[in-house]
Amino acid sequence: MLNDIINIIGALPSQHVIFGLISTTLCFAVAWVYGNSARKGKIIIIRTIGYLVLFNEILFQLYMVYYNIWSIKTSLPLEMCYLSALLIPVYANNLENRDLKNWFFFAGFGGSLFAFINTNLSEQEHIYVSIHYFFAHGLVIFVMLSIVIDGYLPKWTDYFNAIKWTTVLVASIILINVLIGSNYMFTFLKPEGVNFTQLMPEWPYYFLIMLLIGLVFYTFMMVVTIIIKTYE
Repeated sequence: MLNDIINIIGALPSQHVIFGLISTTLCFAVAWVYGNSARKGKIIIIRTIGYLVLFNEILFQLYMVYYNIWSIKTSLPLEMCYLSALLIPVYANNLENRDLKNWFFFAGFGGSLFAFINTNLSEQEHIYVSIHYFFAHGLVIFVMLSIVIDGYLPKWTDYFNAIKWTTVLVASIILINVLIGSNYMFTFLKPEGVNFTQLMPEWPYYFLIMLLIGLVFYTFMMVVTIIIKTYE
C-alpha cells in the first residue's frame, strides 16, 4: 500500500509539482514575514490575503465564462478548500473568531494539504485552473500557519466542533449535488486526475474512506496539539 501511495505521488503531473513548489515557497515566505510583523502589519497582511482570495475567485469565474466552460455543475466554489478560502475575507474582519480559526486549523489545512500531495486536475487543464487551484489552497494554508504563529491551539471542544461543522457541510453539499446533478466534494463519483481514490473501491466505499481519512487527520492534529501543550 505504501508503494502504491508513493507511486501516486510520483505520477503527479509536472505542472502540479512545479506550481505546488512555488505555492509552498510563497506560503512559508509570507508566513515568515507575518511572524516578524507587528500587530498592525499582521492585520494588513491578512486583509490583503482576503482581497486576493476574492480577486482570485472572481477572476476564475470570469475566466470560465469567457472560455464558455462555466457550468453550475462544476464551476461553483463548493469544494471544501474553496469554501475555506472564501472564509478568509470574513476572518480578516473577525480575527478573534475562534470558530473560524478552528475551521482553518482542521478542515482548511487538511483539505489544502491533501490537495498538494494529490490532485483532481490533469496536465491538460487550462493554465489558470491550476493557478486558481494553488492560489486558493496556498492562501488557506498560510492562514492556518498565521493562527498557529499567533498562538492558537485547539481544545477538545474545538475538535468536536470541527467534526460537527464538517458533517453539516458534507450533508449540505450532498443535498446540493442531488438537486443540481453535480459532484462537488466528490460525493458520488471519484475525482479525475492523479489522486489516492485510484487505490480505493468504487462508490460509496471510496467516499466513506475519504471521510474516515478526514477524521483520522483531525484526530492527528488534535494529538499533535496535546503533545505541544504537554511540553510547553
